[in-house]
Amino acid sequence: MKVQKVSRIGVVVADRALRAAQRIEGELVTGSLPLSGDFGRDIKQLLASFPFVGKDLVVGLEGEDVLVESLVVPPSASKSAKAVCAERLKGDPVFNESNAALGVAVADSPSGSGPSMVIHAAVIHSKIAQVMTACRGSQLNVHAVESAALAAWRAWTSEGLRIRLVRTDAADIVLAGIDERLLFCRIVQRPISSLELRATMSRAASLLSTETFSELTCSGIAGDELQKLAADLGVSVSSSEESLVDASAVGLATNGAILTEFTPPEERNLRAKRQVRRVRMLMAAATIVLVLTAGVLGWQHKSNLETKHGSLQNQVEVSQQAERELSNLRQDLIREQNHFAQMAGVRPGHKMSLLFSVIANASPDNLLLETTKVSDSVSTNKTASDADAASQRQLDVELHGLAGGDGAVRSFADGLLATGAFVDVRIEASQRVILANGQGGERFHIHATAETR
Repeated sequence: MKVQKVSRIGVVVADRALRAAQRIEGELVTGSLPLSGDFGRDIKQLLASFPFVGKDLVVGLEGEDVLVESLVVPPSASKSAKAVCAERLKGDPVFNESNAALGVAVADSPSGSGPSMVIHAAVIHSKIAQVMTACRGSQLNVHAVESAALAAWRAWTSEGLRIRLVRTDAADIVLAGIDERLLFCRIVQRPISSLELRATMSRAASLLSTETFSELTCSGIAGDELQKLAADLGVSVSSSEESLVDASAVGLATNGAILTEFTPPEERNLRAKRQVRRVRMLMAAATIVLVLTAGVLGWQHKSNLETKHGSLQNQVEVSQQAERELSNLRQDLIREQNHFAQMAGVRPGHKMSLLFSVIANASPDNLLLETTKVSDSVSTNKTASDADAASQRQLDVELHGLAGGDGAVRSFADGLLATGAFVDVRIEASQRVILANGQGGERFHIHATAETR
């Protein structure tokens, strides 16, 4: 069965709507849904209403609960970039340290010298908790929580120095960077005026050590407005690749560097525990398969499986619990091996009915068997290994009887050997006697040996 190649689902959580995007077999699938007030129900309805595949998400937050700013930190600054950003938000009534989580991304100046480029984002703790609670309740796997505005840079690739304008439901986002590195971000209420956009582009150009931008790439803006922007700005204005309607959602669904991540530590711990649990289950299942296979195969194959078992044991060291389970399974394997050896030792090496049938068919009409003794024993071959010695069984058959006429005993012995069931047939004793009818007879003792298993 063909397995679809799918990306993670990028879900944008805005103030009034949920938006999502996913690439399935190279095709882009998008969808949106207005928020009703019950976030858990809304996320389930979004994933069920559109042909999204899987339960792996990357969540991007945007709107009033998210703050994104760009700034520079001079080389002579006495504090780190994160400390500067924390100090900047210290007096903010909404995005202070107690109310919001802070993420900081720092990059060197494109010129190689001068101030560091810093983008910091802050997200209200309650917003993160609301999203994570709903996703856990819907049994969704959240791989990361980040700022949707910053993730929009990953929506399409380009080389060199670039500036982009991304329009969302409530804001316009101006992004600038080099290759895959995002170095500048500004979010303003839509629609941004041409005058303000020109000033923002000039500021971004100065921060990125360039005179101006020759081209502006836009997403979510119609063709008529693109022409108007080109006329007002005096630069080339084009739409994004694939005419992306929602660059933020597409960027979340695209693998790449996350500048500011807000995944709660407890979710990361749960993710690590789930990974350990999956590895433990895989190791336990593989070990059980090895045990069952070793019980069916012979001793030689068991040795190979034990080698594989040893290599798997090293992987189980990811947790002490998995190591204890592996130890218990190894003890079960030893018990099964002992049971296997015991069962091989007590299993009979022949069928008595077949043996007597062979002897009876080989005896002539003028021969009477008085006693037949069969001994089933193990061959004592000192040169063989213990496993081989335990598998070599031998039947010793002692035949006592009376034969009439000359040559009857020899004919009987030859007949036994000719059956192929015996490897050795010897006449141990033969004595001439007079039978009741007055004719000559022969009392005999024959020893025959047969090898089984």
